[in-house]
Amino acid sequence: MNTPAHMALGLAVLGRRATRAEWAVILAGALLPDAFLFAEHFLRGRGAGDLVALDALVDIFNSALVYAAAVAAGLLLRQRWLWLLAAAALLHIAFDLPLHAGDAHAHFWPVSDWRLVSPVSFWDADHHGRLFGVLEGVAFAACLVVIWRRLETRAGQALTALFAVVYLNAFVHFVGHAWAGQHWALW
Repeated sequence: MNTPAHMALGLAVLGRRATRAEWAVILAGALLPDAFLFAEHFLRGRGAGDLVALDALVDIFNSALVYAAAVAAGLLLRQRWLWLLAAAALLHIAFDLPLHAGDAHAHFWPVSDWRLVSPVSFWDADHHGRLFGVLEGVAFAACLVVIWRRLETRAGQALTALFAVVYLNAFVHFVGHAWAGQHWALW
């Protein structure tokens, strides 16, 4: 799944009884696994050479074990913000795990650097990306409906609508590329 879909999923699943401040924590947690991927992509695009340290951070921030430990710490310490942050990241990883083919992550670091190379991808047309990309778009729309119904203000609903328009514009672009057999990287 792409990052905006992870963020919407996090809010739809974890945001039911969350305060608005906790919504920000959920959004941050849903973003964390991709944060250093963005940095790596940016630096590689600028001609950066050896990015071993950044590769290590990508593994750390995509580790289900790290976030599971953080969930446990949040529960033990009664720190709801920590539990929500880590739970949103774990939800992100749970949906990434089966949807990455050649670009799989080391989700079990530091115990193992093994990567589940899935037969399906949310973006790669050679690994059923056409179908799974469309299913992701449908899931994203469903999450937005859930989020929209929880919002009580027009401003919140307007922000959700703006998010939907931006995402759906990118999604239409994706569908065009996927059906043309091209690879897609939205963000």
